[in-house]
Amino acid sequence: MALTINTNLSSLIAQSSLSRSTSSLNQAIERMSTGFKINHAKDNAAGYSIANNIQTKLNSFDIAMDNVMLGTTLIDTASSNLELINSHIQRIRDLTEQAANGTYGEESIKAIQAEIDARTCEVNRIMASTEYNGITLFTNDTQDSIINEVSTFATLENIDESKRVINQTNFHSGETYYLTDVEDLVKLQDLVNSGIDTTNVTFELMADIDMQGINFRGIGTGGTDGNDNTKYFKGIFNGNQHIISNLTINTTEDAVGLFGYIYNCTIDSVGLENIDITGNQFVGGLVGMSNADINQGNLSYIKNCYVTGNIKSISQATGGIVGYASHSLISDSYTNADIIGVNYVGGLAGMIYSVAIQNCYAMGNILGENYVGGAIGTCAGYIYNTYSTGNINGNKNVGGLIGSNSGEISASYFDSQTSNQTVGVGDNQGNGDAVGVTSAELDVLIKNGTLSKFDYESTYGDKDNSGNATIGGGKIFTLQVGINSDSSSQISFDTSLSFNLDIKIKNSDNARKTLDSLDTILEKINKKQTEFGAVQNRLNSIIESLSISIENLTSSLSTIRDTDIANESSNYIKAQILQQASATLLSTANQNPNIAIQLL
Repeated sequence: MALTINTNLSSLIAQSSLSRSTSSLNQAIERMSTGFKINHAKDNAAGYSIANNIQTKLNSFDIAMDNVMLGTTLIDTASSNLELINSHIQRIRDLTEQAANGTYGEESIKAIQAEIDARTCEVNRIMASTEYNGITLFTNDTQDSIINEVSTFATLENIDESKRVINQTNFHSGETYYLTDVEDLVKLQDLVNSGIDTTNVTFELMADIDMQGINFRGIGTGGTDGNDNTKYFKGIFNGNQHIISNLTINTTEDAVGLFGYIYNCTIDSVGLENIDITGNQFVGGLVGMSNADINQGNLSYIKNCYVTGNIKSISQATGGIVGYASHSLISDSYTNADIIGVNYVGGLAGMIYSVAIQNCYAMGNILGENYVGGAIGTCAGYIYNTYSTGNINGNKNVGGLIGSNSGEISASYFDSQTSNQTVGVGDNQGNGDAVGVTSAELDVLIKNGTLSKFDYESTYGDKDNSGNATIGGGKIFTLQVGINSDSSSQISFDTSLSFNLDIKIKNSDNARKTLDSLDTILEKINKKQTEFGAVQNRLNSIIESLSISIENLTSSLSTIRDTDIANESSNYIKAQILQQASATLLSTANQNPNIAIQLL
C-alpha cells in the first residue's frame, strides 16, 4: 500500500468500521431498552406491517372482552332480580294455596290478601326499577301504564254476560261489548251487516277463536253495492293480542276480509292465522276497504296486527293487511301471507291514498299483473321504516317494495336476494327511495334497531293470568362480542318480561282458580330464567374463545416483534468490542501521514 499524505485510506476504513459498530451498538441498546426488535418500519418492513395488524386485532379483542364482561354483568343483574321476583310470586302462590283450603274466615282472608298486595307492590317495583346503566331491563318506559291498563280489563271469568255480543240486538255509543267465541264474532257480523250502528262502540276480544268450518262473509259489507255506509264497521275493535284462526271467505263480492268496510274505525292487536280469503276487488286479510271522514279530522287506525295464510282477488286492490285504504294509519303490523291478484297487489296493502304506513313489514310471496310491490301495489301516501322480504312477480310496474309510487318513502328497504327484483319502486316515481339490501344486510338493520321486527306469533300466545295478553316491553340487546361487523361477531338476547299480577282473593273457590294463573306466571319466569342462563353460558364460552384468541395472537406478536435479550446482549457486547477496536485502530491510522513526513 502506498504511503500518502492527502489520502489516509486506513483512517477511512477505520472510520467506516467505527460507524457500523456504533450503529449496531445503538440498535442493540434500543432493542434492549424497548424490548422490541422491530421499532421502526426500516427494521423489518414486512414484520412491522404484520405486527401492526396483529396489534390492531389484539386491541379489538380487548374491547370485545370488555363488551362481553359488561353484557355478563347486565344479564347477571336481570337474573338476580328475577330470582327476587320469583321468590315473591312463589310466596304469593303459597298464600293463595293457603287461602284455597276453605278453613279461613273473612278476617284471615283479608290478612292473606294484605301480604299478597304488599308482595305484588314489591314485584311491580322490581319490574319497573331493575336497570343497568340507565336502561330498564324488564319493561319499556311505558310498561307501567300498560300493565295498569291491562289489569282493568274484564276477564273471561267475570265479564258481564249481558254485555256479550251474542246477547245484543243493538249497540249503544260509549259502551263496551265482549266477544268470547265464534258465536259472538258471527253475531257481530250479522248485526253490522244488517245496519246496526257501531259508532263509538268498543268491542273486546276475550279469547282466541277458531273459525274452522264457519260460514263467514266479513264484518261490514256496505250493502249489496258497497255504498250503504250504515253497514260499515265504525267501532273500536281491541283484539287484546288474541288470534282468530282458520278464517275462510270465498265470494265474488267486493271489500272482503275479516272486516269488509271500516269507517272512522280502530282495529288493534289482533292476529289472523292460516286464513284463506278470496274476493273480487278490495280484498285484504284484515280489512277489505278502510276509510275515514277526513273533513271531521278522523282517521281509521290499524295497529299491532298480523296476518298469515292466503289471500286472492280476481280483480284489483289486494293486500295482506288491507285491500284499499284512504285517510288511515297502519303501524306496527306485519304479514306472512301469499297474495295473488291482478292489478294493485302488495304484501301489506293493494292501494293506499292519504295513508301513512310505518314500522311494518311483509314476508309473503306476491303474484300479480300490474302495479305489484312487496309491501304496496300503488302508493299515494307516506311509507316509513317499512320493508319486505317476499318473492315478487308481475308484468308491469313491479318493485321490491312498491309497484307504483306518487307518495313519499323514507327509511324503507327490500331484500334484493329474495324479492326477485332489482328496483324498489316499479315506476321509479315519488319522493325518496326503497333501498335494496342483501338478506345479511337486512338482518343487521333489524338487529341494530334501524328496522322493527315483531314476533307476534309467539307474543300473541303469551296471555296473562286473567286470560288477556299483556303487551310486553321488547328489551332486545345486541352485544358486539367479536371484532368484525358480521352476525358472527354479535349476540342478541331479550330481557323483556311482562305479566299481569293482579291477585284478589275473595274466597277459597276464587283462590283455587287463581293457582293455575300463578303457575302460568311462574312458568313464564322459569322460562325467562332459562333464557338468561343460556345467554350466560354463551357469554362464558365467548370469554374463553376470546381469551384463546388473545393468547395466540399475543404469542405470534411476541415472536415477530419482541427482542431476544440473550441474543441482543451478545450483539451489544460484540458491537461494543468492535467499536473500541475501531476507535483504537482509527487512532493508529491517523498517525500514518506523520510517518510519511518523516521520510522527507
